[in-house]
Amino acid sequence: MIDINNRQEIEQKLKTLNSDSPAIWGQMTAQHMVEHLTFAVMFSNGGLDLKLYFPKDKADYIKNAVIYTDKELPRGFKAPMLGDELPKLECKDIQTAIDKLFSELENFDKHFINNPDVRPVNPTMGELDRQEWIKFHDKHFTHHFRQFDLI
Repeated sequence: MIDINNRQEIEQKLKTLNSDSPAIWGQMTAQHMVEHLTFAVMFSNGGLDLKLYFPKDKADYIKNAVIYTDKELPRGFKAPMLGDELPKLECKDIQTAIDKLFSELENFDKHFINNPDVRPVNPTMGELDRQEWIKFHDKHFTHHFRQFDLI
């Protein structure tokens, strides 16, 4: 499993990715995947403020299944804030997207150092503390790295 605290490993794996790297499943391009991970990190580090999209009981069920089990994230799960179409790419190229991802990971670290009790909202699971976010990001990065055969 990917450990988001091991930035060197993440960097090494992303170095093997290029804009033409094919996905094993799904519609995302490699750059879409990197920007998607960046988006998820941003709503855990105070960069985006998202609402909970599900009733609390459903969010709690998802949280328990994702955070408190060793189950992998299922292929085909669509977060409710994502549309049916791929979003427009925000970065000029994949390297810029990777750089932005690492910048947001640094912001994640700083956010929780400066606000140790903060519990940013995950749109499908509700409020998560730092350790819960780390567990989510570990699984989320692993899921998408598998999507592009990086692990």
